Amino acid sequence: MARTTLSQRAADLRVAADAAEGRIADEVIAAARLALQRAGERSQLSAEHTVVALAGATGTGKSTLFNLLTGADLARTSQQRPTTAFPLAAIAESSDIAAGSAALLDWLGVKERHELDVSSRHPEGLVLLDLPDHDSVVTEHRVRADHVTERADLLVWVTNPQKYADAVLHSRYLIPLAGHEDSVVVVLNQLDRLTHEDAAACLADLTRLVEADGLRARILGASAHSGEGVPQLEALIARAVDRREASTARLTADVRHAASELLAALPGTAPDARALADARRRLVDALEHAAGIPLVVDAVRDSSLRDGFARTGWPPTRWVRALRADPLRTLGLRPPERRREVDAPADSELIRSSLPTASPAVRAQVATATRTYVAAAAAALPGGAQERVNARAVAASAGIVDSVDRAIVRTVEVRSARWWGVANVMQWLLLAVAIAGGAWLGLLALLDYLRMPTEGLVPMLAVGEFDVPWPTLLLVAGAALGLMLAVASAFAVRAGARRRAARVAGRLRDGIAAVAHDEILDEVDAELTALTTAREAARRAAR
Repeated sequence: MARTTLSQRAADLRVAADAAEGRIADEVIAAARLALQRAGERSQLSAEHTVVALAGATGTGKSTLFNLLTGADLARTSQQRPTTAFPLAAIAESSDIAAGSAALLDWLGVKERHELDVSSRHPEGLVLLDLPDHDSVVTEHRVRADHVTERADLLVWVTNPQKYADAVLHSRYLIPLAGHEDSVVVVLNQLDRLTHEDAAACLADLTRLVEADGLRARILGASAHSGEGVPQLEALIARAVDRREASTARLTADVRHAASELLAALPGTAPDARALADARRRLVDALEHAAGIPLVVDAVRDSSLRDGFARTGWPPTRWVRALRADPLRTLGLRPPERRREVDAPADSELIRSSLPTASPAVRAQVATATRTYVAAAAAALPGGAQERVNARAVAASAGIVDSVDRAIVRTVEVRSARWWGVANVMQWLLLAVAIAGGAWLGLLALLDYLRMPTEGLVPMLAVGEFDVPWPTLLLVAGAALGLMLAVASAFAVRAGARRRAARVAGRLRDGIAAVAHDEILDEVDAELTALTTAREAARRAAR
């Protein structure tokens, strides 16, 4: 598995912070953005220099140790409080990289600077800092020290047997550095004041306390007076400078720590998928009930039957069907003017239907179903997001019935089957044939009544052993075939009405689901998606 680079971690942390913005505590987001800011600023500064900062409390011998490491009396030492008021820098570099250290120290806020000769003890690129005491009685001194400790590439905490168990050291400084093992060294100074056994006991106890802080840092025993442990510390610092990895390790640790804190602030569980799906279904069902979908589907079927029978039925009896009211027009789902045979929805004329208004009880059911859905998603939403989403969803549910009504108007189609026109033409042709035959017979009857000759006016058609007059054949065949076509068309119209009702029912359900998404579900889904994005990105940045 490829190693995750610092830039990849920073990009993931930025995605996580953006997605979690406004959904978790502001201080967590601020800490993540601060880590990203420091990483961005440090990456723009010299990569040829490694900042090693000596930090500690008053009286721990920090400045004395700094002088030993530099080989010169650069830092002021005394028993007075405080001794170090401003950060002090000792720099080992050649002229080729000198410009980089200036910008780096300006970023750190270090003004007092001294040059060191490049050597095995002081490898090129070393920037060694002596910081003000972190427990100084002067607030400005503590602020200057904290500014650098938050940005140093390698942090050397110096303590002594009297102060290594100090609560401030552990709670304020070491515990927040959990995960920074490669960027922190803890030095127990002034071991010359203890017996060998006591020194070993103090080192063991310090190791236990540091591990309890969640920090597996390197721990050294030293004595600035006797020089014990100083060579080991020099070697550790020189190795860090030679490898040029300390700055990347510190920035990586900062980003990982911020990502871990952000991940911990996010809800750790996703909502139950089955419960969420059931809640969605119940909400859509409640909206269907509120909108009167069964009534609309029945109206579509009955209207289709009415239209089909009116177009394909036996013409002399069609007027009976025409006397019946159009169910869709009664519900306000068809324009009052002549029905248009188009494939597009008739929403250009219709804005509201005449469906019965949802009762308060039905609206309450919609609000309850909305709350149930939000509650099903609550496991994956922070408290603030739960309240915000629930308030918006319930407010949206109050007006969603009207939105559903408009969706119904847009969904119900007003069109006829193509074959109706063919059947209609055939019916009128057959009626014309029957009328022609009846008229012919009427003419013959009139002539017979007037005692006028009719020979030659009644041609015969041989049908088996019988001769059938053509007028009779036209009348009977036209009427019989028209009635048979009407019966066959009736079966086809009923089947088509059922199919159209089923199709409209599916489209209505989809339309209502779309309204539910637009008005309610999308709000919750957006929160869930944002939190999932934040959780996955933070997990990648923290691993």
